[in-house]
Amino acid sequence: MKKATFLQTLLGVTLSFWWVVLPASADFLIGTNGDRFTGKVIQETADSVVFNSELGGNLTIPRSFIREIQRSPPPIADERLLATNSAPAIPNGPLTGALSTLNSQPSAINWLPPAIGYDKEDWIQLKSGEWLRGRLYYIQQHKVEFDSDELKDLSLDLKDVRQVYPANPMFTKFNYREQMYGTVVITNDMVQVSGSEQVEVPRDQLTGITPGGKREIDFWSGNLSVALSLQSGNTRQATLTTSAELARRTPATTIDLSYLGNYGEAEGVKSANNQRIDGLYDIRLSRRWFLRPAYLEYYKDELANIAHKATGAIGVGYYIFDRDGLEWQVTGGPGYQYTKFQTVEVGQSDTASTPAGVLQTSFRADITRKLKFIETINLFLTSEEAGLYSHHAVSTLEFEIKRHLDLNVSFVWDYLQNPKIQSSGAVPLRSDFRLNLGVGVKF
Repeated sequence: MKKATFLQTLLGVTLSFWWVVLPASADFLIGTNGDRFTGKVIQETADSVVFNSELGGNLTIPRSFIREIQRSPPPIADERLLATNSAPAIPNGPLTGALSTLNSQPSAINWLPPAIGYDKEDWIQLKSGEWLRGRLYYIQQHKVEFDSDELKDLSLDLKDVRQVYPANPMFTKFNYREQMYGTVVITNDMVQVSGSEQVEVPRDQLTGITPGGKREIDFWSGNLSVALSLQSGNTRQATLTTSAELARRTPATTIDLSYLGNYGEAEGVKSANNQRIDGLYDIRLSRRWFLRPAYLEYYKDELANIAHKATGAIGVGYYIFDRDGLEWQVTGGPGYQYTKFQTVEVGQSDTASTPAGVLQTSFRADITRKLKFIETINLFLTSEEAGLYSHHAVSTLEFEIKRHLDLNVSFVWDYLQNPKIQSSGAVPLRSDFRLNLGVGVKF
């Protein structure tokens, strides 16, 4: 009995020590708009403060934007005294239960900005305890897109976000449930939606959230990447690679348009000239399954003797992995392909029309917080006259330099099993390899 009492006492002292000391090691900066940053004050002047935020790095904030700086709070012997400032008394409504439950928990990280529920702004809290005010664009595929008043547009992993308090009603989709519309509150474990009915669902069942009643442009996002390679001396060579993506997301649907183009010259002779445009439309059926009622691809490559190639397909997809930091999906279905060749041998048709089987896979993994690996492969099975088998594979390492700015290293492999012989008798190579290094901008 004494041994158990001693262990309980030791455990209690240890927990009390970490409970109090860890928060005390950080400073808290509270902005006039209610933003709360966790980190350290680096430098202070009469006009501004340099603050090292766990999320935003070094921030230079004018004094006029700062309401309060809280430094290393004094130790508290009894954790029951860790009472933080309570949120304002909110009238009976969708936020009341979540806020009252939160304030009853004895943890310094549960400080709530008093403006929640009053200022008609969206609020999110990170696991570090930092609070940001701004506008929530959407939550989908375990990503939170948020426009912060202080840090501007942010793309955060959902696993790094503790709570979300949107000011306006949202469209919300859960597994095996119809899309709902109403006021949303996301806490550490649950998602509460109050609309025509009130439901509370475990957070891991959340598929996506998008705003309702806002501009159409709020559903769209995209990125643009450009790479230029120049070589002089014994060999003069220049290659320009351009890629772009534009996507529209709702809790249950995704429209994705992408472009990849390459143009190159070596010693004044064209060494690359190809363009590829892909478009898809996905409808989420459940946490694992989705329907792809439309997939379209246009491709041209002069050096591969392809003047135009168009493919259309439908399919069903499945998520092998679908969690924070790791996603792997596969899609397959029937399609149709039309090809127009640049030149052909005498007596040969310069077009090919054929049914096609289309198989696609996309894999994404977070190696670190800033470094991601992305692999996409599109495979096509066609008739022999159209090439029999082809694939387009892209492996990318994406490193976040700053918000909206990425460094991309990608390896591209295009393959066609039976290339069409040109009128000159030349046979294009089966494989085309490219290594691209570029800078990308997200918007």
